[in-house]
Amino acid sequence: MSAARIITDMGAAVAFVDGKVKLSGLDRLPAKVAERVLNVARERREELRRELDPTGLGWLPGPPDDADPVFNGWWAAFDLSDVCRLYGVRVVRAGERILAVYPPSLEPELIAYAGSLLVEARPYLTAHMDKLPILTQPEAVKIILEIMRQHRGLKFTRGDGGSMWPIYPRTWTAGQRATVQSLWFAAGDAFDRDDFMEA
Repeated sequence: MSAARIITDMGAAVAFVDGKVKLSGLDRLPAKVAERVLNVARERREELRRELDPTGLGWLPGPPDDADPVFNGWWAAFDLSDVCRLYGVRVVRAGERILAVYPPSLEPELIAYAGSLLVEARPYLTAHMDKLPILTQPEAVKIILEIMRQHRGLKFTRGDGGSMWPIYPRTWTAGQRATVQSLWFAAGDAFDRDDFMEA
């Protein structure tokens, strides 16, 4: 069951406001129940952020003054958040890297557009890195494994030095390749700790 559903089933409300998970209604609950709600929120904070803000950019504040040096970066991030909402793109951080994770079916033109917005927004997003949802290595590996189960043509091969490299099915779209590439970057050396179908 989702973390947000657990919290609401216990009688509290949960929302994502200004980049933070906010709870309400705790004062109406018995003390023990309120404590359990708080524990779920603490232990599953990142999961809640993903559930409540699937774009990764729901925390964006209002526009800065047009003389502000971050003006262009903010607008690029704002436009990117629209693309995320409309087309299911998600912006995340993996270590010090900011990535866009695309739905496999997204049109190549939209991937190129979202990618150009991400490049323009990157300095602004880097300054607010702590507000971006974290994509952990194990989560990235899990998603890649699920994709590999659905698409048997996706494989990984070992390159020089033992690093893993994806081999994409010939019929794949740019969106499918971009999604796996983002996840592959996020997974990092976790590939070495999991079993993959190798070419």
